[in-house]
Amino acid sequence: MSESIGSQAGLHGGRFIGWRMVGVGFLSNFLASGVTLAAFGNFVDPVSESFGVTRSTTSQGMAIVFVVTGLMGPLAGALLDRGWARPMMATGSLLAGVGLILLSRATELWQAAVLFCGVVGLGASLFGFLPAMALVSHWFVRQRGLAIGISAAGLTIAAGLAPAGAEFLIGQYGWRSAMMALGVFTILIGFPTFAGFVVGRPERVGQWPDGDSAPVDEVAEGTQSADSEAQTRVLETRELVADRRLWLLSLGFGLILASPLVLTPIVVPYGTDLGLSELQASAFFLAMMPFSLLGKVVLGKWADMAPIKPAMAVVVLGNAVVWLILTIDPGYTLFLLTGAIYGLGIGGVAPLQGVTIGRCFGRENFGRAAGLGGLLSIVIIASAMVAFQTLYASTGSYQLGFLVQTALIFIGGALIFVVKIPKPIGDTA
Repeated sequence: MSESIGSQAGLHGGRFIGWRMVGVGFLSNFLASGVTLAAFGNFVDPVSESFGVTRSTTSQGMAIVFVVTGLMGPLAGALLDRGWARPMMATGSLLAGVGLILLSRATELWQAAVLFCGVVGLGASLFGFLPAMALVSHWFVRQRGLAIGISAAGLTIAAGLAPAGAEFLIGQYGWRSAMMALGVFTILIGFPTFAGFVVGRPERVGQWPDGDSAPVDEVAEGTQSADSEAQTRVLETRELVADRRLWLLSLGFGLILASPLVLTPIVVPYGTDLGLSELQASAFFLAMMPFSLLGKVVLGKWADMAPIKPAMAVVVLGNAVVWLILTIDPGYTLFLLTGAIYGLGIGGVAPLQGVTIGRCFGRENFGRAAGLGGLLSIVIIASAMVAFQTLYASTGSYQLGFLVQTALIFIGGALIFVVKIPKPIGDTA
């Protein structure tokens, strides 16, 4: 799985293979989300019944996986910046797949917990969202937002397909066989793709980002020119840690990214409280999907061509409006419209986050900056999830939690807005 220039250069006939990395990123996001977050809810009831525990006990597994992902971020980021994406992502797919297969044979709850949180979660962190975003960011500068948006679409597709697929397998064959099938699928699809097609950096095959014939500046001339793509130096970890921009961005994006992780588990219960059937409430996600895909592509392209903050304002307002609409107990039509607004707002977060990190810290430090920042973001997201459930348990209503989420989104946006973000290439105004 070596990525040395000697073994790779000249094997692609001069064709730019960056868009192939975008496809790999799409697949990695689809797999990582599909075998963890997206399908997790389908397994909660049968696994809880099988081991004789409550749903709340089983549900804690997903929170632990988030913690594992956050803790692995700095290490994964460092490996990615050194161009080790191929062995890392291939190893991750093996770990996740083997973990799922072994989990299907677990006989005790502690075995299932160790396998899911410690093996599957660890594996997914090595080929999931952060590795996909860093891989794509190493291959693109001018088109980074669009490229990340397309690769992140794998998350949205997984959210739509994985629950239905998992439910079918569980209904037909039981949860253990379904889990084994997911594990085999992860290995058969993930390992050969990552081992055979990933190239961590374009320089390893004699290419440059975006397919250019020479390296270009990361940011517009005159806006932090010391951080240009051609001359960006590798920052020491202590320099990244000391940069207040990293923590402002991590806190801001963490507060905004908490929104989907708080909202997703309560959409159906909240919809039934409104008098909808579970099937009707689930249509919220069907309304969300096309607009989430649209948001990823449109706002990603927007970020490539113009200053980021106007696009970020769209994301903040879109997410805040969703929570405010939910406070008024909307009718079914407005409920579905809220899903569409939510999709557009949350869909743009991933490409905007990637473009922002790239412009502020450069390609050479992208993985480590994203990994270090993820430590704080994970804490924020986990805290928001716990706080929301605590408010609901103490009040018996979602309303206060909805208002708190609205406030957190505005705070997150404000933190991002105070950061001076370099302009895109070609914008010297």
